[in-house]
Amino acid sequence: MTTRRTLLVTERTVAHGERDAYLQSLPQTRARCADAQVQFWVFEHAEQGSRFIEFAEAKDESSLEALALNESSASRWHAVEIA
Repeated sequence: MTTRRTLLVTERTVAHGERDAYLQSLPQTRARCADAQVQFWVFEHAEQGSRFIEFAEAKDESSLEALALNESSASRWHAVEIA
């Protein structure tokens, strides 16, 4: 397992009837991430209110894996060291 900073990016489409429940679940997800020293952000598509993109950034992959945020639709990115 690598110790490089890792960014997990998940694009999520939420059914219109489930939007409020999804939004209400975000503070709990952010709190779980904060406890694990993982930064968590969510952005909503400007024109399609059912589309969201979630970003979770950690100092290492194991922090993200412990939170079980990695879904099949997620893509994992590693930080590039710039000299």
